[in-house]
Amino acid sequence: MIKKHREKSNRMLIHESGLRRLSPTHPQYQFIEQEYGKMKYGYKGVEALDYYLTFLPHENYHILHGLRIEDSKGRYFQMDTLLITSTHCLIIDSKYVSGKLEFDEVGCQLIRHKSDGDIERMADPLTQVSRHRYQLSLWLEHHGFPSLPIANLVALTHNKSHLVKTSPSLMKKVTFLTNLPNRVNEINALHKTEVLNKKELNKLTKTLIKKHTPDSFKFLQTYNIKQEELIKGVMCMNCGSNTVKKKRKYWTCKRCNTQSLSAHLYAIEDYKFLIAITIQNKDLRDFLLLSSASEAYNILVSLDLPSVGHKKGRIYSLEHFKTSFSP
Repeated sequence: MIKKHREKSNRMLIHESGLRRLSPTHPQYQFIEQEYGKMKYGYKGVEALDYYLTFLPHENYHILHGLRIEDSKGRYFQMDTLLITSTHCLIIDSKYVSGKLEFDEVGCQLIRHKSDGDIERMADPLTQVSRHRYQLSLWLEHHGFPSLPIANLVALTHNKSHLVKTSPSLMKKVTFLTNLPNRVNEINALHKTEVLNKKELNKLTKTLIKKHTPDSFKFLQTYNIKQEELIKGVMCMNCGSNTVKKKRKYWTCKRCNTQSLSAHLYAIEDYKFLIAITIQNKDLRDFLLLSSASEAYNILVSLDLPSVGHKKGRIYSLEHFKTSFSP
């Protein structure tokens, strides 16, 4: 039973907003595009897990995707997928890497052997998932839950990856995506003793979800970009032009004539991700290139956002604002 669905991370969404709002000729654009490409590549890997997890008996598992929580020492950690049962937890880490792969368990590295004979050394996912297991155990203890056994597994999710120099001990820690349901069932068979009753299991799941903290990322500061370098205006979700203007009830693109009821919402979300989680009437007018304060006021009122202050000084919170519309 999926209790927390998979979503793109805030960092990934922020990069998508940033690429929309930067000119392709900007000095940082190519580097940012490369960083986003890595995130997109990794997300494709974790998405690949989801299909094979449908073969598990979902009534026996509480499945949480992309959970990011803080351990008892103030360190955040994020798990690709966490399975919780009454007998144990299982942390699954996805590794979307193609080619000949070798796990160096002594040097704690993942090595990719390239076709030209070179090798690429990467961070060891086994070390990472073991660290997450330790942090989760600290979290359970800190929040007063019973000492639930925690297993961990690395899933190779790229269909063109294969292992070299394997061993029986390694294959207990690593599996290919197609074998994931079998390996999960094998781990399940090792844990027979019930540690949590149904009420405690539900409480643990709800507490974990409540404690989930999306990652934050300061786009402008990280890439040394000035706010005035961002492209303003409501953008067309079809052609990417910022020549979209309101005509009666529709936002209409002057370039391709695409019409939308919600194009302005994506612009407001870009503002939230790139500039600030609070906004005033003058900020909305400036970023969306609106012609009047009344037009901005009508938009802000329609969103029913929490606010403080009065009249021109009113500040609206975008903290929980999220688009759920199609252009």
